[in-house]
Amino acid sequence: MTIKVHTFFWVVYVAFTYLLCKLYLEANPNAPFSQHLFYVIFLELVMGLILFYTAFFGLKWSTGKKSRQVAVAGFLLFLVLFFAAPAIMRYGFWELMSSIIPHIIIIFLALIFRKFSDSIVLEQEKQALLLKTKESELALLKMQISPHFLFNTLNNIDFLITKDPDKASDSIARLGDILRYQIYEADTEKIELSRELSNLEEYIELIRLRTSGANYLNFKITGTPGHLRISPMLFLPLVENAYKHSATKEGENVVQIDIQINNNMLHFLIRNLYNSTLKPPPGEGGIGLNQVKRRLELIYPGKHKFTVTNDNDRFNVELIVELDDY
Repeated sequence: MTIKVHTFFWVVYVAFTYLLCKLYLEANPNAPFSQHLFYVIFLELVMGLILFYTAFFGLKWSTGKKSRQVAVAGFLLFLVLFFAAPAIMRYGFWELMSSIIPHIIIIFLALIFRKFSDSIVLEQEKQALLLKTKESELALLKMQISPHFLFNTLNNIDFLITKDPDKASDSIARLGDILRYQIYEADTEKIELSRELSNLEEYIELIRLRTSGANYLNFKITGTPGHLRISPMLFLPLVENAYKHSATKEGENVVQIDIQINNNMLHFLIRNLYNSTLKPPPGEGGIGLNQVKRRLELIYPGKHKFTVTNDNDRFNVELIVELDDY
């Protein structure tokens, strides 16, 4: 982009110089350079390039050093006087001004270009730093999710080992599938929605191995994932949170998950039963909920709605998010 801007500037400069020379020759057809127009334009271009880039790179070189600033200013003054020498030799005031003023304008434009160029570089560096910070924070959030999920799942398996070894074995196999997904597939900003839902179903089956009741956890998907993408590991902390804080580990309709997909909009609603007489609802301060909330802010700014409510002994987490195609 910078090269294009500089090229455009010098094309305009040459065109403007040519136009001024033509206007001058119309008013003064017997001017000395009337037979050498293009040579004069070439000399003006060379002088302009020398003055411009001396100021352009000199400003950067002299930043913060007074001795360097004086050196650059002195050199620019020398160049201006050197290029204005023909006019000075003729001792004509207007000839002198007509030679010096365009050169001063060139130097002034170079300083403006330098400031503009530095501001662009600074903004690019700022955006790169923000992106790096965002990527680092997202990576940290993912690292927090995995140990938290692994800790709870291992506790579940430990409980099953003595109670039901077959279920414990099945749990280990499912856990292996989920960990493979986390390590090899979820190491990206976005993943196919169909793959994320498949991983979620694996985890739900892992929960069902620990619970009693055929309909303890109801899971329903309406619509098709199609070619939609989503941030990986977004639903798992919400399901984990609902199971962890549910009032009981047996019964019917204790945890309800409803996912609706309409075009590129995804509506995720999870509700779990809690006993308000024994303990307060988990609220918005839980590790899992805060992780999801922060990731949504980073990845889907302005494209999601995340609400947490509780009513009639039901804790509700609702997520509406606009997804991308792949």
